[in-house]
Amino acid sequence: MLKRIVHPSAFLVTFVTLLHLNLSKPQRRHLLRTADAIIVCEGRKTLANLYRQWVEAPDASAVADFFRVSPWEAEDIYQALGPFAIADMLRRAEEEGAEPIIWASIDDSATRKDKDTHALEAVDWIFDHSASGKGQTAYCKGAVHVTLRIQIGAYSYTFAWRLYLREKTVRRLNRRRPKGKRLRFKSKYHLAREMLEELYALLPEGYTVYVLFDRWYGSGKLIKFIRRQGWHVICALKRNRTLNDIRVAQWDQRLRHKRYTRIRVPAADGATRTYLVRSVQGHLSGVPFDVCVLISRRHNRDKHPKYFLCTDLTLTAQTVLIWYGNRWPLEVDYWYLKQPLGLGDFRVQAYEAIEKWYAVLHLVLTFLQWRLHEARERGQPLRSLADVIHQQRAEHAQEVLTSACQEAIRMGSIEPVLQRFIAAPVFG
Repeated sequence: MLKRIVHPSAFLVTFVTLLHLNLSKPQRRHLLRTADAIIVCEGRKTLANLYRQWVEAPDASAVADFFRVSPWEAEDIYQALGPFAIADMLRRAEEEGAEPIIWASIDDSATRKDKDTHALEAVDWIFDHSASGKGQTAYCKGAVHVTLRIQIGAYSYTFAWRLYLREKTVRRLNRRRPKGKRLRFKSKYHLAREMLEELYALLPEGYTVYVLFDRWYGSGKLIKFIRRQGWHVICALKRNRTLNDIRVAQWDQRLRHKRYTRIRVPAADGATRTYLVRSVQGHLSGVPFDVCVLISRRHNRDKHPKYFLCTDLTLTAQTVLIWYGNRWPLEVDYWYLKQPLGLGDFRVQAYEAIEKWYAVLHLVLTFLQWRLHEARERGQPLRSLADVIHQQRAEHAQEVLTSACQEAIRMGSIEPVLQRFIAAPVFG
């Protein structure tokens, strides 16, 4: 296999410098090597495979120790990424004259592992609600994390993330942990609230914030918390929620004689889809203020309508559905994390090491988002994170080829160059 990296990417070095991470020089080198190799490597992102991408790198046991025993915390990266993302996004949006509206999307994602996995502390039996219709079992072994993504105008970043453990899993892990290192159970509601509190502390005045999430997060507690911050909610609703003491599914029947409002909503593929919508206002169960509920159908014979809630009663139904669509980029981020970047390829066992792996992967994702924004400002033809990944790989390929040719010319022999730039085959 041809080794693919000679030196760390200059863009990546600049990005890590902007974060002002409190890391030692050896820790910083491991971070750069791991992050760059995650982008360049096209196979499984095991630590050994990542370090085989480098022309010169220490043994893979060194990077394993970087995650397992090196004295740094995932929180070190976490606390640097959020403020950087906010500051960079607001600066670019203000320079472009974007409207002062921020969309903050909350969702969780399951990273599936083999059903026989048992030694990885963050992995347990979970319910993957996104598995329906994909030929996958809903109950599986895996790890779950909750994410908060922010967007203003054309600019967006992953702002924060949290690993989620079931209460049963936390109890099981704590039985084997010393008193000072025991984990604390936090529900998805509390994780979402923590991230929103961090966002609130960093946002300047003058911005209108809409928090977006699917029906799994539409609890009265979260909606009330968001409104106490002066923000608004746009979310999906389960059909069994009650509005004015009547289930929203029954409201669908009660409003059957009301004319539909035809709404055209742009889709992610560039097409425009038409939806038939009826709306009703009232008090949602567990929420002490009026909200607007939308009942949306794809066509007249659609027997499975979708239900949406908005706390801003001044918005039109079309605006609500269009803005709810701003959740989609978070699903795209999850795809990049799991597929090109290999979020689920970790093999470190300790919860803290897995948390560090997630921190490095989110640093890589934020770097790709940052470089995409940089390319846009410079007029470069990069339109997606896939383009950024391809560009990063092409730059390293050019550097490897140039270095190999220069070394062959200098040494006057091809054999030592082949030994240096081609990794030994790995079997098994």
